[in-house]
Amino acid sequence: MSEPLHPLWLVPFCAGYFLLAGLAINVAYHRVLSHRSLKLNRWLERLFVTVGLPAGTPIQWAGNHRWHHSHTDVAGDPHSPVLDGFWWAHVGWYIGTRNPVVCFLYSVAGPLRVLYDGWHRPRSNLQYNHLAKDVAADPWYAFVSRPGPYAVLCLLHVLALVGGGYLLFGPVGVAAAWGMLVVIFNLGDAIDSVAHLWGERPYAEVHQARNGVFMGWFTLGEGWHANHHSFPSSARHGLLPGQFDFIWHVLRLFERLGLASDLRVPAPADIEARMHRPAPSGPISVPLSR
Repeated sequence: MSEPLHPLWLVPFCAGYFLLAGLAINVAYHRVLSHRSLKLNRWLERLFVTVGLPAGTPIQWAGNHRWHHSHTDVAGDPHSPVLDGFWWAHVGWYIGTRNPVVCFLYSVAGPLRVLYDGWHRPRSNLQYNHLAKDVAADPWYAFVSRPGPYAVLCLLHVLALVGGGYLLFGPVGVAAAWGMLVVIFNLGDAIDSVAHLWGERPYAEVHQARNGVFMGWFTLGEGWHANHHSFPSSARHGLLPGQFDFIWHVLRLFERLGLASDLRVPAPADIEARMHRPAPSGPISVPLSR
C-alpha cells in the first residue's frame, strides 16, 4: 500500500462526505421525495437517493415521513419523543426497542449500523408504504427498496467509505469514517427527537416541532423544524429572519444551473398569519403525496 495521505487531508475528506450525505437526505429524500417541494433533475435526484440509501429505502422513508406529518406528536405518530420518550424517537422506532443501552449502541455503531440496516430496513416499518406510491412508481426506487439490492448497496457504501478511508489514511481513516457516520446518523435522528423537545415554537400549532440554532446550522437547515412542520411543502426551511438554511442556497444554485425547478415557498403573509392564529385542537391535515 502507498504511503497514507497527511492527516490534514481528513478535513476535506470528512467535510465532503458530510455535505454529500446532507444533500442526499435533506434534498432528495426529504424535500423532493417526501414533500415534493421542488423538482430536481432526474439523474441528480436518483444519484442523491442512491448515495443516501443508508438512511432507509426511499419508499419506506417517504411513507413513514408523510404519516409522521399527518400525526405529528399525537396518537399514531411513529416517533414522537413527547409521547414515547427520547430514545424511542431518536432510534428505537427503527429497531423496535425502548432499551436505552441498545439504542445507544445502535446510535454509535456507524458502519455496523449500515450493515445491519441493509438487512433490517427493507423488512421493517413498512405499514405506511402505501402513502409513497408515487415513489414506488419509479423503477429505480422500487428496485433499490427491495431487500436484496438494498443490502448489496449498503454493503458497497460501507466498503467505499471505510475502505476508502483506510486506503487513503490508514487506520485513522477508518476511525474518521466511523465517526462521520455516527455524527451524520445522530444529527438526522435528532430531528425526530431533539427538534421536538428543545427550541422555539413560533407557531400556534398542535405539533411540538421546534426551531433551534444548533440544529438549524449543523443539519444544514433541516433543524428549523417548527417552520418545516407548519409549512411542510416549503423547499426553504429557514423562513424567519436570521435562520440560515444551507440547503436552500444550494437549491437556488441548482435552480440557476437548470438542475432544479418549481421551488415552493410560503408567502410572508401566510407565515405571519400562522404565528397568530388560534391553536388547532387535533392533528394537522397535510397532503400525504402529490
